Amino acid sequence: MKSRFPWWCLITVALFSRSSRAADEKNPENWKWNDPKELGITGLHHATLESPSMKRTVGYQVYLPPQYEKEPSRRFPVVLFLHGAGGTESSDAGLAASVHREVVAGTIDPVIYVFPNGGQTSGYRDWKEERGNVKSETLLIRELIPEVDRLYRTIATSESRGICGFSMGGGGAVRLCLKYPEIFGAAASLAAALDESATANDGDNCYQHASALSPANRARLRLYLVVGEDDFLYPRHPPFLKHTKELGIATTWVVHSQMGHDLGALTRFSGVAMIRQLSGQLQAGEGKKIK
Repeated sequence: MKSRFPWWCLITVALFSRSSRAADEKNPENWKWNDPKELGITGLHHATLESPSMKRTVGYQVYLPPQYEKEPSRRFPVVLFLHGAGGTESSDAGLAASVHREVVAGTIDPVIYVFPNGGQTSGYRDWKEERGNVKSETLLIRELIPEVDRLYRTIATSESRGICGFSMGGGGAVRLCLKYPEIFGAAASLAAALDESATANDGDNCYQHASALSPANRARLRLYLVVGEDDFLYPRHPPFLKHTKELGIATTWVVHSQMGHDLGALTRFSGVAMIRQLSGQLQAGEGKKIK
């Protein structure tokens, strides 16, 4: 049966539909802020936070090690993993399976992992009001971390708190660690969307925050960056590595040849190494009892 509409009309409808979908994806009110998926990973459960800054319910996933229940007087270090663009708290939380295997095997100390929902394309930043009600940095720093410290037996010090992530989340992890050294002691990333220069985002970038660190914090913080040689974000890494070297910030850089922007591949090749690296940098929970 022939179409009742001319071909140019069908093309117009298709282009309009695509444009509408793109507009919807850019609207924060249409993002999935609460994605309570059951991933079937031992120790992982979903929780929600009522965000005062964004006036909405925001979801997050939490991994608790087996020792959390077995040792009720013990406190544990915490690592936040920030998802990439288009993701949610459940999209990248599969890393918890690797964390659990490492804890059970005894290759890392027991640790709590938190997988926040930072918003589909927020950059883990606070947006200007006209762009939409997105306060993802405030959500993480002022709301979620205090909430996690209140609800769970964490070691609430920068020496025992790390942050990591993939792509948008990796860039956010590095920037936030450097911006808030009183909160984080280490950061790691897989294919980080690092800021492109020291003038990006009106100075709110990884270059400027690294430069603003005190000598003591430059000596204390540790960064671990992983990227594929064929990743479109690879060119952002060498300039930043040069910057941290000049400042004396200990930075480990891992490059995988013939690898693009692929979370699955990066996790297979460097996920465990990243988990172990962060574990070695954070103050462990042994002997940390509830006061």
